[in-house]
Amino acid sequence: MKLGIIGAGNMGLSLVEGFLKTKALKPGEIIVSDLDAKKLAQAEKLGVRTTRDNAELAKKSGTILIAVKPYAVEEILASLCGNLKNKLLISIAAGIPTSLIEKSGGRAIRVMPNLCAKDAEMAACYSLGKKATKADEKIARDIFGSLGLFAKVDEKSMAAVTGLSGSGPAFFFLMIKAAADAGEELGLPKSLARSLAAQTAKGAGEMAAKSSEGLEEMIRRVCTPKGTTIEGIKILEKRKAAEAMKGAVKAAAKRARELSR
Repeated sequence: MKLGIIGAGNMGLSLVEGFLKTKALKPGEIIVSDLDAKKLAQAEKLGVRTTRDNAELAKKSGTILIAVKPYAVEEILASLCGNLKNKLLISIAAGIPTSLIEKSGGRAIRVMPNLCAKDAEMAACYSLGKKATKADEKIARDIFGSLGLFAKVDEKSMAAVTGLSGSGPAFFFLMIKAAADAGEELGLPKSLARSLAAQTAKGAGEMAAKSSEGLEEMIRRVCTPKGTTIEGIKILEKRKAAEAMKGAVKAAAKRARELSR
C-alpha cells in the first residue's frame, strides 16, 4: 500500500497521525506533498516521506488522498491529469463531487472525516464514485475504518455529514469551553475544569453511542424532579441551545452544498 497525501494541513496531518497510531499504515507507506515547508517539516516529524512535487507523489502512489481546500481541487487535478489514470483518488474536500474528480481519469471515493481521526475517535462517512470498484472501497475501509466510525452513504447525503460530523467537533469544542469556563468561574482550577468538561462530554458521547435508549429518555433520567440538572436544562431550553446547535449543523451543511455548485 502506497498512499500519497496532497495537503499537509490540519486534516491531512490528523489523518496521518491516526493512520500511524492505529498501524493502518506504516510511515514508509505514506508520502505527503505541500508547498509550505513548515507543514512538510511537521509531516517529517511523524516519520513519513515528503515532497513539494505533486507529480512525483502521484507517480509513486497507488492511492492518492486529496486533502486540500475545495477551491484548489480542480487546479491540482488539472496539473496531474496525465498521472492519474487508473489511480484511486480519495477526496476529503467539502462539497467537491466525485463526478468532478473522475474527470481527471482516476476512480473516486469521497470521504468526510473529522479532526478526531488524530486520536482514532473519528466519525465519518464515505460515498463511491461511478468508477470506484469493490477493491477501491475495501482500501478506503481498511485505512479509514481503523480511525473510528466509518459509514457508507449516498453522495447526496454528504452535505449533511459535513455539517454534522465534519464540522461538528468545533461545535462541541465550543460547548466544552463554555462548560469549562463556567467551572472556572465557580472556583475550580482551570485545568481541572477543562478535564471535567471534556471527560463529561466524552462519557455522555459514549453512552449515547452505545445505548439503545432514546436520547430524550436519557436526558429525563438525569433530570430528577427538583434536582440540580433540571435547573440547568431550563436555562438551555429558555436560551434555545438545542435550536442553536441544529442551526449550526444546518448552516454548515448549507455551505457544503454551495461549494458543490
